[in-house]
Amino acid sequence: MTDGFTFGDYDRLLDAVTESGYDALTVREYLAADELPPRFVVLRHDVDRKAENAAKMAEAEAEEGVASTYYFRTSTFDPDLARWIESLGHEVGYHYEDYVRSGGELRAAHRRFRSNLDDLRETVDVDTVCMHGNPLSPHDNRDMWTAPGAPGFEAYDLLGEAYLSMDFTDVTYFSDTGRTWRDGPLKIKDHTMGEGSKAVTADATGDLVRLLREGEVDRSCILAHPNRWADSYPELLAERSKDGAVNLIKRGMRLLPTTP
Repeated sequence: MTDGFTFGDYDRLLDAVTESGYDALTVREYLAADELPPRFVVLRHDVDRKAENAAKMAEAEAEEGVASTYYFRTSTFDPDLARWIESLGHEVGYHYEDYVRSGGELRAAHRRFRSNLDDLRETVDVDTVCMHGNPLSPHDNRDMWTAPGAPGFEAYDLLGEAYLSMDFTDVTYFSDTGRTWRDGPLKIKDHTMGEGSKAVTADATGDLVRLLREGEVDRSCILAHPNRWADSYPELLAERSKDGAVNLIKRGMRLLPTTP
């Protein structure tokens, strides 16, 4: 049983996007648009691990004529890979975690952010960023933008942030965090801010494909982590085991009492 996270399953998801008449947008295109198309899908990838899988996804999307956005952590950023993905027509951005890495100290976080962003911009054009959600940290990386006195995105010549700058009352958000597309307790940090009530949900990738093919959602943002998807059964089993272990930790964290 594949559980819907093979590259073949991802190809079927891409087919559903293109064959159902959706415009595929990058986060940059979404934020820069004066007028959005009536029906679209924003495809987003947070490259947390296994950057080689990002290359496979980027190539598959290019073959379908679909552009998407790849957010790289400093630990997964490879200049040659980033340039190649950008050359395929995709957007490359910064998957930042500077607030957590700075222990929640605002000024230190922005100094670190500036340095890392400048490093990435030596290789690719970075117009949007997206936070990395560390479920084990008490800090949320998005707080470096919402804290009192925090600089705005314009201070860095950025269009915005993938969680904070999209209108999730209009765009339905789907994420594969927790190895499920359904919202819930496994998505500790991976939730949108200001989202509206969700009219449709999906558990497996097949459910998401059906929603797109049947036109049950007009505007959506889909986050697929490249490390979660596999092109061999041994790799699939390994990733399923890793996700299962992480999910156990998350469930355990939910049971811990909070300190006053």
